[in-house]
Amino acid sequence: MTTASRSHRLHRRAGIDRVAALPPQFERVGDTWFFRRRGHGPAIRVSDDEYAGFMRTGLRAVMLHVVALPIFATLGWLLLARVLPDIGGTGRAALFGVVLSLIALALFGSLRHYADAPARLLAHRPPERPARDPDASMQPSYGTIVGVTLVLLFLAAVGTRQPPGFYVTFASVSVMFGLILFVRRLRFDGSLTAPQRERLQQQARAARAARAAERARATKGASLWQGLLLLVFVGLELAFLALGVVIGVGVAQAIFGQSGEGLSFGIFMFGFFPGLALGLLLFWPLEKLCKRWTGSSAIHAFDWIPPGW
Repeated sequence: MTTASRSHRLHRRAGIDRVAALPPQFERVGDTWFFRRRGHGPAIRVSDDEYAGFMRTGLRAVMLHVVALPIFATLGWLLLARVLPDIGGTGRAALFGVVLSLIALALFGSLRHYADAPARLLAHRPPERPARDPDASMQPSYGTIVGVTLVLLFLAAVGTRQPPGFYVTFASVSVMFGLILFVRRLRFDGSLTAPQRERLQQQARAARAARAAERARATKGASLWQGLLLLVFVGLELAFLALGVVIGVGVAQAIFGQSGEGLSFGIFMFGFFPGLALGLLLFWPLEKLCKRWTGSSAIHAFDWIPPGW
């Protein structure tokens, strides 16, 4: 049976704490685990085995949804081609961006349903500690939302290496992404009371000061060669991701007999998602080697960026 500590290491490697929203709902106090719904509800005591079980369920849910996204994305593209055969390539690409965003939003909602499973299973158990203020660290600010959306749109505007439809879809997804984050932030702010809002602002100021001090300590303690090697690994892993995409798109071209100049957007997307999955498999050994040689993870090399950005 998977122990709690092993599950903790597992979900950290898989990034479940950023995707499945499960670990932030659990806290270790002494030798006891407490569950807090959404990270701030009343604390309910759970055993090590229950915690490990929830982590295993979360990992399976993440893997299931990762596999489901490219499948539903492909089906969405085929459905658009079937329902709207006469629409132009640019219009279809823009509409596909909206459909893809809605698919991702639906899968995210499904994943949140999995994340809320402990609350349903533990509803009969009395809480032992009161609720506390919600955590705003994972909520991006309005300025961050606008800035990220504009950067993504800029990347879509200057891109030339891929088919035009790819950049149209990218821009459409970027706008939808910004709108979804904006509505999410509005809902979060609307749920706060005035005292909660003031306390969260004080916590944000304290967190910024703590991050600055931590960066100063990390910079002082890390050797120059380790920092440079970490940057090399970051570049290599990104290159391997790109290589996987290139291989995936190349295989799709070979299957459908299309050349690079005449590559359609549908064939490109057909190879893009499997290629991305291949890229992840290719760079995973590099990630292990990076941790061994530098003591740090290339995936988490930018964790110093505030979570709310």
